[in-house]
Amino acid sequence: MSDEDRPTPDRLPWHWDWVPRVDAGESVHAAWRAHLAALFADWTAEGLEAVRAAWAEHVRAASAGIVGPEPQWPGAEFPLTADMVGRGAADWLMDRARQLPAWSRLAWGAAFVDGRPRWAPVPVVVEFCRPTAEDPNYLMALVGAGGLDGDARPPVVDYVTTALGDGVRVFALGRTPEGAAFGRVDAAMRLEVPPSGTVAGVGSDVLLSTRVFEMGLMPLIGTGVEQLMQQLADECTPGAAGPARFALVPAAEEAPA
Repeated sequence: MSDEDRPTPDRLPWHWDWVPRVDAGESVHAAWRAHLAALFADWTAEGLEAVRAAWAEHVRAASAGIVGPEPQWPGAEFPLTADMVGRGAADWLMDRARQLPAWSRLAWGAAFVDGRPRWAPVPVVVEFCRPTAEDPNYLMALVGAGGLDGDARPPVVDYVTTALGDGVRVFALGRTPEGAAFGRVDAAMRLEVPPSGTVAGVGSDVLLSTRVFEMGLMPLIGTGVEQLMQQLADECTPGAAGPARFALVPAAEEAPA
């Protein structure tokens, strides 16, 4: 692929999906874990096969005394299977989701470079809140548009327009107390869901937040979160085929369905 044909960060494809609600039930969780196992097995098949071949070559070389020592797994068998990656990711994401309040959901994403997933899963916390002011400008402070303690430089603020309302996306570089660099993305939007049938319209403020530590992911995560904002607005919009995927309710204490 030439430099002219290579996707720029603002056109890089992302895959976004949702971790099930913690109270969704074991059957839903089991089906979701199986889905992630199959998905990641497909995504990682080529790379895993290359690692498996390198592993086998190392075992042969170790047995011949060329390199060593031989790996300590029984029979020097390759320790990974295709579905282990997805199941491990599912367990990790579900553990994160259990830590969230009832009005929040956990989204996860994967960035694709040259048709292959390059970073996955990237978690994003999404909070659904009842608006506390008619003017949504108060959301600017909640996403740290003016900067937060720990920001290494002033944040970059971009405005986002979706099918259900406008929002803002903030990116800033920061450092942990240990000195590790990270990129933070905090975003917010006010969604105005129109009435549909007997269901009244509803307004909701939505906050999105993620932190990334991979240097290569930092230029891409802002675009990824914006794509998630667009997808979320679409999934909150009632359609001709039926109700929206997320049935927003006015009460802040209740989570979207």
